[in-house]
Parts: sequence; structure tokens; C-alpha cells
Amino acid sequence: MNLTYAVDRLVDTGWSPDSSMDLDTLPDGRRYPSVMAVQQCFARAGLELRIKHNLMFSCYRATWAPIGEPLDDQHVADEKHGTVIGSCEREAAVYAMAQLRTAVRERELALV
Repeated sequence: MNLTYAVDRLVDTGWSPDSSMDLDTLPDGRRYPSVMAVQQCFARAGLELRIKHNLMFSCYRATWAPIGEPLDDQHVADEKHGTVIGSCEREAAVYAMAQLRTAVRERELALV
């Protein structure tokens, strides 16, 4: 996976750039949320997002859970919990946001 793939997955969820959001730019000109913007998005949803560099595997792990709940990389993924891996901090953050949006959308569809 790479940052372009993560941005593609985020766009697939219906996300589009918001002028009030801190955005970065891919080499092809497409805009995507910065790591800080992603963390703010998670916080507004009542979730904590932690991104850690794993030196042993040279990757980044993004894990999220409700604020105040211990972050557990092994927790079953749902609309409030998850873990993703990326090759850089930005990739992990953007892919985490895409996964969260997908889980929330799937939950909403199941309630209909």
C-alpha cells in the first residue's frame, strides 16, 4: 500500500476536501487531510487516534478507540475501534480515516 492508495480509499468513502481543513497535496495535485486534520476528525468523533512508528518493521501503526478507553491493537475492528498499518505516518493516518468512514457507513446501512 502507499499514500496514493490510502487517498483513493478515502475518496471512495465519499470524502472530499474541505477548505476549513488542513490539507496536503499528492504529486498529482489531489488534496488529502494532513495527519493533524485526521487526528482532529477522530477527536470530533470522540475517538483517540495513536500513530506509532514500528522501527523493527519500518512501518507506522495507527490505532483508534473511544477517548478514555485503552488503545488495544488486538481489539476487533468496528466503527469505534481499529488498527491499520502504513509505510509512513501520513499513509497510516489517511488509511485509518478511510477505514473509520467505511465502518461507520456500513453500520448506518445495517440500521436501515
